[in-house]
Amino acid sequence: MVCLFFEEIDRAANIAKALMKQKKAKLVAHYDADGLCSAAIMMRALLREGVQFDLRVLKQLTEAEIAELDVEENDFLILADLGSGQVGGLGKILNTTQVLILDHHDPVRKEHMNLMHINPLLFSEDEISASMVCYLFAKALDVRNTDLIDLAVVGAIGDIMDENWELRGLGRKVVEEAETLGKISMERGLRLYGRNSRPLHKSLEYSTDAVIPGITNSESNAVQFLAELGIDLKDHGRFRKLKDLSLEEQQRLASAIIMERLKAGADDAEDVFGDVYNLVGRPEDLQDAREFATLLNACGRTGNYCVAIRLCLGDMDAISASWGIMDTYKQMLADGMNWIREGGVSQRKTLAVIDGTQKIPDTIIGTVSSLALNSELVDAGKPVVGFADAGSGKLKVSARMPRNLSFNLRDILVDAAKAVKGEAGGHTYAAGALIDASQKEEFIKAVENKISKSAK
Repeated sequence: MVCLFFEEIDRAANIAKALMKQKKAKLVAHYDADGLCSAAIMMRALLREGVQFDLRVLKQLTEAEIAELDVEENDFLILADLGSGQVGGLGKILNTTQVLILDHHDPVRKEHMNLMHINPLLFSEDEISASMVCYLFAKALDVRNTDLIDLAVVGAIGDIMDENWELRGLGRKVVEEAETLGKISMERGLRLYGRNSRPLHKSLEYSTDAVIPGITNSESNAVQFLAELGIDLKDHGRFRKLKDLSLEEQQRLASAIIMERLKAGADDAEDVFGDVYNLVGRPEDLQDAREFATLLNACGRTGNYCVAIRLCLGDMDAISASWGIMDTYKQMLADGMNWIREGGVSQRKTLAVIDGTQKIPDTIIGTVSSLALNSELVDAGKPVVGFADAGSGKLKVSARMPRNLSFNLRDILVDAAKAVKGEAGGHTYAAGALIDASQKEEFIKAVENKISKSAK
């Protein structure tokens, strides 16, 4: 099926190349790191083709947003990191306009002469990020676009495609290509975020990918932990980061983290290492792909789309502005997690519910739900469903599910949303919906009912 997937990419690229000479492109992308990397890849590809285009960045492609796209007959609509689950709502546009979807969300299958739908899941292929789909398409347009491959990897990491910090399947092949092209270097390292940007004790405090019992979520315990290991917190008055540790110190720290996890009875105590992706040729602040992706997410979820796109396209003047945005984003996440600690989460029989309708912005409810699932604040064996006020009497729903469960979270949310006349989409382990605020309890009951049936 891989061959069919690549054949479809080549076919679509050849058709698009001809269409671009006749029409004006309208590029619509999602606002997270994957969507922003997708947008940057397609923007550069379109510029190289000499194509005029408009860019629009959206939180989600709802029926209302589709109606506001203002697409004309001579337009060429390109949807990046959205569209696969909303094909049914594109009916009127498809009747008059050529549409290209470059996505990786669970797709709705639809045949139409004006539709080109590039999604690996349509070919029973391993899921890859939308940014990787866009990269493969851009490369088929023009081989010069191989210089955009590092953005494909950043987008994948930002969309948490690297389970346990490791990209697999077709995504792994893209990484290997990036290494061959000299755009990325990869090494094994501790699964601690912020190796280039965050003080070491803060990396330990916020370690949720590999939870360290008693230390995760406690700054004072993290500081004491390092002191007991004889690892200096500062060097010449400046806080040390993970990158500043000697090899011997890194080994000592890794062994101690494993021991703490063993003492707590963790089944995967030694699972603290993962792939670290370094972006060759990027400024030092943007060389760690994981940190770059987080920075893009911060920009996207605070509405600073232009700063994110500028970063992706190599505008170094945007770096200083991005760190202030990052500080705002961190505070938003901290406030959201504090709300959960203060009782903003309720444990139901089959799921945990985060009520963020008055406390958590709709732009970060998905991230907070993910953080909660990876923390010790909710039952790790249940899905997490978060709610936030989306305005106009609507609630945004963001759901996340542990990898050890076997049902499809997207299907459950789609069915539950239909029951309350809402909209939904997403992936097997991460999905979202938009519903009327008055239907919140009915929606929760529908989700619980679907989960109960799926678990049998």
